[in-house]
Amino acid sequence: MVAVVQLATALGLVLGMHTMLGVFATALPTDAEVEVVFEDPIRIPLQLNPVNNGYLEASLEVRLALEVDGEELAFDEAQVSLPPGGSQEVELVLLVPLEEGAALMEEGAQVDWVTDIKVTTLFNLISFSNHIEMEGMQQ
Repeated sequence: MVAVVQLATALGLVLGMHTMLGVFATALPTDAEVEVVFEDPIRIPLQLNPVNNGYLEASLEVRLALEVDGEELAFDEAQVSLPPGGSQEVELVLLVPLEEGAALMEEGAQVDWVTDIKVTTLFNLISFSNHIEMEGMQQ
């Protein structure tokens, strides 16, 4: 009986890890082109299309923020559940007031993209999260 429990635990771990890592790999944007809309507020949309090629349901939480000189200027976040074999389009839109958007163009401004991604599966027993900071542009 103990061997059956150990086998079921190992199988659940392997299936959960496969699902979690597969969803995480597709949760990052693949298209580097961003169509910024210069209105008031400035709209910065980003499309994600996470796919669950695993065998278990997975939950994805993603948060994207835009920072200028260490201060958060805008953020958006989303949470989706992905059944096995499923996918779902996620749109994050950063809204920056026009007067604050001028800080993006200032000489010497440090612009950073900050992303937090969390993938959970197997009844919330297996979870993986990552905090990613990428330099945007320096004027």
